[in-house]
Amino acid sequence: MNDHQDQDPLGVRIGAREIYDEVVGLREDVRSLGQEGENVTETLEDHEHRIRGLEHERGKFVLPVALVTAVATVVAAGLTVAKIAG
Repeated sequence: MNDHQDQDPLGVRIGAREIYDEVVGLREDVRSLGQEGENVTETLEDHEHRIRGLEHERGKFVLPVALVTAVATVVAAGLTVAKIAG
């Protein structure tokens, strides 16, 4: 039967060395994916930190902007009333 397999043009032989080389290659691929996963986690943590910083900074300006808008509205209403009464 070995003679028949040797002569079969469609027969494929995979030796232990080829299997070993593929396993080593897969191990390196898995290590690489693990490293990429760590990098993605670090990037996400950095982005979260930046977003929280922006939210904190935005909060500092909400009250002053609201106050300026309210004062401007009162002044505009006062000028309108003065013009009508005037």
